[in-house]
Amino acid sequence: MLCINCGRDCAKQFTRKIDGREVKLTLCPDCYARLYPEQDEGFFTSFVGRTESRKKTCPVCGTALDDYRRTGLLGCAHCYAAFREELLPTIRYIQGKTSHGGKAPSGAADETYDLVRDLVREREVLKGQIDEAEKRKDESALRGLRARLAEINRKLYQREGDL
Repeated sequence: MLCINCGRDCAKQFTRKIDGREVKLTLCPDCYARLYPEQDEGFFTSFVGRTESRKKTCPVCGTALDDYRRTGLLGCAHCYAAFREELLPTIRYIQGKTSHGGKAPSGAADETYDLVRDLVREREVLKGQIDEAEKRKDESALRGLRARLAEINRKLYQREGDL
């Protein structure tokens, strides 16, 4: 089996109890020890206090890594950066990957991109034509060019679903 954290082929199934529910994790022993250090605490450490990695907090909202492990909730958007290393295995396990793929179907995104690219190019050409018409003082050409420019701007700056 592959480790959901590092991708190596020496993973084992570990069972963790989180909020009263048993969760199975597929991790290699190294990643498990690094992500869940409380399992490796010695006899003395368990009486003295928590390890340094468990005292980690978000610099913006103050949410502790221990709070996240206990509740599964983060305090703010900055927590994702502060706890990045600890969150990646969980995100990879739940979502299957750690990068955002977008909401649109694969073909629709390409069509929208092409449309926007073409409108931006046309807008740039129109701006040049407007400058030339202003130099020539051609009012009728200016009215038509400005109307087309306004139409392009409306299309470009409407909400995403309106394109």
